[in-house]
Amino acid sequence: MDPMLRTLIFIAVVLLVLGGASVYMAERSMALAPVLAAHPAPVWGFFGAFVLLLFTVPVLQRWPLLGPARVPVVWTGYLLFGFVSTYLIYLAVADLGQALLGRIGLRHAGPWALGLALGATLVSLLLGWRTAMGPAVLRRVEVPIQDLPTDLDGFTLVQISDLHLDPLVPMARVDQLVAAVNALAPDLIAVTGDLVDGDEPDTRAKVRRLAGIRARHGVCFVTGNHEYYSGVGHWLDLLRELGWTVLDNQHVLLTRGGARLAVSGMPDPAAATLGRGPDLAQALAGMPADAVPVLLFHPPTGFQAAAAAGVRLQLSGHTHAGQYFPWSLVVSALFTHARGLGRSGSMWIYTSVGTGFWGPPSRFLVPPELTLLTLRRA
Repeated sequence: MDPMLRTLIFIAVVLLVLGGASVYMAERSMALAPVLAAHPAPVWGFFGAFVLLLFTVPVLQRWPLLGPARVPVVWTGYLLFGFVSTYLIYLAVADLGQALLGRIGLRHAGPWALGLALGATLVSLLLGWRTAMGPAVLRRVEVPIQDLPTDLDGFTLVQISDLHLDPLVPMARVDQLVAAVNALAPDLIAVTGDLVDGDEPDTRAKVRRLAGIRARHGVCFVTGNHEYYSGVGHWLDLLRELGWTVLDNQHVLLTRGGARLAVSGMPDPAAATLGRGPDLAQALAGMPADAVPVLLFHPPTGFQAAAAAGVRLQLSGHTHAGQYFPWSLVVSALFTHARGLGRSGSMWIYTSVGTGFWGPPSRFLVPPELTLLTLRRA
């Protein structure tokens, strides 16, 4: 299918979904609260602004001609996105609740139901903001691997995923992350994609600040889908300047004592738009039989093929575990391995919930994480 046609179909589907959800929220909010029904214009205007901003914010975020003026616009759009996406679920629950109450004779519960939905939305956003803007939680995970060479027992990897650096992320938070990583003194740092959003000097400065992270065997990186929305080529050039190893259907061998760890990586499937998608066979080609294979791949997919190829551990991200409740419940139902440590045959897969946030500055009940994985001999 022609890429332009595919893009137009995608936009049409998104517009249909967003439009339908906005109509539902406007209609049901007014149905539950007569005071809103008496003033429909502001209600329709609010949800219309939501749809408009949701489509324009990604463009404005990447439009340097706006300069600093784009930051408050982007913040407004993402805050509105967070409010509406949270309110949608709470409103649906409140709507169902008032309908059930009406069946038992309580026919004036609409305003109360709407008030509860709005209150729950605001509380969720405030708590989610505090968590999203705070430091990432350190999560320690031990991965027991059958027949792991003794020399690799205790090998540590720090995983950073979905940091989504952009003008909305404070430099102080980047410095905080650098200090947290270096305090762990890991053997290897694995960055599993979506490091950046957009291409501003401010963002480049933050990526350069990440040159301060240190590990005995350096930093390995694979792309996420957002790198391909942000001019992937020059970002990869910059990361190589920092001394990071970019794994593009490749692997590197790390030696510890008399044992070897083979760290392979594939680009995100979005790389197919440039004619080069993920290729597991190429990433593993030429790997010594005695090396323990670890795979870095942004989305937590393709794990059956990786397990069949002998990979012992796959590190992924992408899902954000829904990023904030109640969408965390939805994402957990969509992905087999939406978060944390799981198994696929003889292979372990670990999916990070993300070290940063994308879009709405909310991580309600899904705190960002910095992950320290330790390989253990099972």
